[in-house]
Formats: sequence, C-alpha cells, structure tokens
Amino acid sequence: MTGDGALVPDPSAVLASAVNASALAGDRDEAAGVGVDVVCVSKMSRLVSEGGPAFLQRCWTSHELAEAGDDPERLATRWAAKEAVMKCLGVGISDLDPRDVEIVSQNSGAPSVVLRGSAAGRAQSLGISEFHVSATHESGWAAAIAVASASTEHQDSKVAIQREDGS
Repeated sequence: MTGDGALVPDPSAVLASAVNASALAGDRDEAAGVGVDVVCVSKMSRLVSEGGPAFLQRCWTSHELAEAGDDPERLATRWAAKEAVMKCLGVGISDLDPRDVEIVSQNSGAPSVVLRGSAAGRAQSLGISEFHVSATHESGWAAAIAVASASTEHQDSKVAIQREDGS
C-alpha cells in the first residue's frame, strides 16, 4: 500500500500470475535463456572505419550487410542482438563465429534469428525451439534483448537453422 492508501501489486505476485495463466492456457514452451546487450554506436562506427570491409565480412553475413549496409547504427543494433542471442546460448563472442548467429529482418521489420554451425548445435543441445528478439537504437546507443524458448512437447523447432550447404 502507498502513503495515500492506494494498493500497489507485488511484482513477484504479478509475475507468478502471468506464469500460472500461461500454464493454464496450455502454453507448452518455457524460457530457456535470456540475454541483453548494449552497444555504443560511435565505437561501432570507429570499428567499421578502421576495420573496413574485412571487419564487416568477418562479423556479419552477406544478408545482414545487404540489409544494414555499412550504417554503424544498424550494425550496432544487429551486433547487440547477436550478443543477446549468444547469452541465451550461454556462450560469448570468443566461443562462436559471429556469422553463425544471423539477425535478419522479417517483412514487418521485426528481427529474427538464423543459426548456423556451432550456434545451431548449441541451440539444439539446449532444446531451444524459438527465439524472441527486440532491438532498438537511440541517442548513440543500440540495445537488444533475446528470450530463448524450449518446447516441453518436443515439437519441431521454430529456430531457423541453416546447414553448411545453405539449405
């Protein structure tokens, strides 16, 4: 209760209610990981200008570069999303090729995830069936959050996984 007598809900009770409502609704997915990352756009701009095409090709797929170009704000946002997804997988940039976590835009503009190589193997070993990603950039900063879901029903994975042959 606040000083003026208004009731304020306990945040843990609100969360518990949401979880219980999800279970009652027959939701069979559970959170398998959460990741968040923030990137300074000016730092990304410096890395792009100093590293040139070699840096771009080492860190982003051709599809990502086609969507983002060499725009440091868009690249920083995708980088934050890659890092957030890696955190869901329990690994860091030193553990995976950054091109194995591809952030692509859906027709709506919302980001989605395509995994390859060791990132795909890690997701499968953790039972991750889907990623939910939100990304933004504002006032010189880019941020992203990713939530990984694991199906308790062993359904087909909704994670886009691409094999080495491109299929």
